[in-house]
Amino acid sequence: MEKWFKYYDKKRVIVTGGAGFIGSHLVEKLLDLGADVTVIDSMLCGNKIAYLKGKRGLKVHKLDIVDYESIAPFFNKADIVFHLAAVVGVEETQMDPLHVLDVEIIGTANVIKLSALNRVKKYVFASSSEVYGDSKKPMVEKGPYSPRSTYALTKLVGEHYCQAYFQKYGMEYVVLRYFNCYGPRQDERFVLSRFVDRAKNGLYLPVYGDGNQTRDFTYVEDAVHMSLLAAASPSGINQEFNIGTNRTVSINTLAEMILKALKATNKVRIKHVAYDKLRSRKIEIFNRLANINKAIGLLDYEPSTPLEVGIKKYISWYNKN
Repeated sequence: MEKWFKYYDKKRVIVTGGAGFIGSHLVEKLLDLGADVTVIDSMLCGNKIAYLKGKRGLKVHKLDIVDYESIAPFFNKADIVFHLAAVVGVEETQMDPLHVLDVEIIGTANVIKLSALNRVKKYVFASSSEVYGDSKKPMVEKGPYSPRSTYALTKLVGEHYCQAYFQKYGMEYVVLRYFNCYGPRQDERFVLSRFVDRAKNGLYLPVYGDGNQTRDFTYVEDAVHMSLLAAASPSGINQEFNIGTNRTVSINTLAEMILKALKATNKVRIKHVAYDKLRSRKIEIFNRLANINKAIGLLDYEPSTPLEVGIKKYISWYNKN
């Protein structure tokens, strides 16, 4: 166990969005580390922590972070807040941009205000690699930034909230910019889990455009490990961190890797499809790669799960569930 992980023992932690994909893994790990965890989640995307029901130290509240009055009582005496609640998925953020603004602006403002007013020791904000836009160079924390969607812009606004509340209240923060996390419990709205699900059912793998778009896929256990380390380590205070792997693959290559892992290369085909209203070419990111030198230098941590291994782990989970 990392020496800084002792930091969480007996800490009172709030996790917004804790019933979601990354949130569920974070909550599980926090409980293992001895924290008392309060989850606030609207459950609009389901409840991925249902299996933890009855677990000692866990309290779950089905609430919307946009409703300030309903969530306010739970911030009293909290030590750490992990703010992960968000509208996720390209299609979802395209369909209802006003909902994105409500959750990402009003909801984030509510959570950080309550954290400051209740003198929370550490506020951890889940941002996104989307803030960088498109770049042929590895993305570094200092930028440049070029958000292409409403979602990306609101994440950048959320980061500015962190800086403003530190300046006014002295509340310490950490910003985590996640790069294409994947793993157990991720639903089929996302490319890797969608490809596995379709291939297992004998359906073609739809690849937008020419499939040469590149992504930095990060296994969820590595992402959570790095998140906890960034939030606990003194070196992480008031810092932004890329949560990635420093390795990129194209969507074409990803599809081929999945078919190979499933031994379905000759059974399932890859089909290139056109962009549409839900998946607009205007907001597509064609090049995405995390530079994680800052995390390596300040946190002394690198991800340990290569994509080939992570795909096999996900397939193993999928087959059991």
